[in-house]
Amino acid sequence: MSARPTRAVSVGLLTCALVLTGCSKDPAGGQASPSGAGQATSATSTTPSAGASGGSGSATATGDEVRSRSGAFTVVPPEGWTEATDKADGVANIDLVLLSSKKVGSFANNLVVLTSPGDQSVLEEEMTKGRDQMTAAGRTVSTAPARSVAGAPAAGFTTTFQRDGVKVLARSYGVQRDGKVYLLTLSSSQDDAEHALAEFDELLSTWAWT
Repeated sequence: MSARPTRAVSVGLLTCALVLTGCSKDPAGGQASPSGAGQATSATSTTPSAGASGGSGSATATGDEVRSRSGAFTVVPPEGWTEATDKADGVANIDLVLLSSKKVGSFANNLVVLTSPGDQSVLEEEMTKGRDQMTAAGRTVSTAPARSVAGAPAAGFTTTFQRDGVKVLARSYGVQRDGKVYLLTLSSSQDDAEHALAEFDELLSTWAWT
């Protein structure tokens, strides 16, 4: 019964950082490009999706609420962030992509949320598997501080690695709620990690289930 969601979650953990690295390496002023995701998932489409909302492709102002494709939650991004969900079309279970308009070390801070069916046991199993996969890929992996996402407990890990000459920090959290598993991955350059994690905290403080 759980084979399909388990597989989807596992792939998501492997591809999140690739999606984000691909987004941030595009030179066109912070616009996302799913180049990294395409290598991992064979995703090639960048056609805007009618399912994306919140003004995809335009920078948000303080207080602008963005709704996920699934409609399960809303967030208020930090000022200057862009919704770029349509740029990751074809990536399995993509629910929301947010991208900062600023770059540090050729890398734009960004958040990817993947959503798929699953219970708590699936989430725990796949988070463990994800850590093992990242370690096997040669990335440095450490436990992230436990936190709550709009009342739902979240556990996660932080990974650091280098790709295309950019030193990247990625923090992933897993949340289970109402029969669904949500995977949240923030990525930034290591040089901007402190600022990026502060923006992540700011963003998560606005998360609301719908």
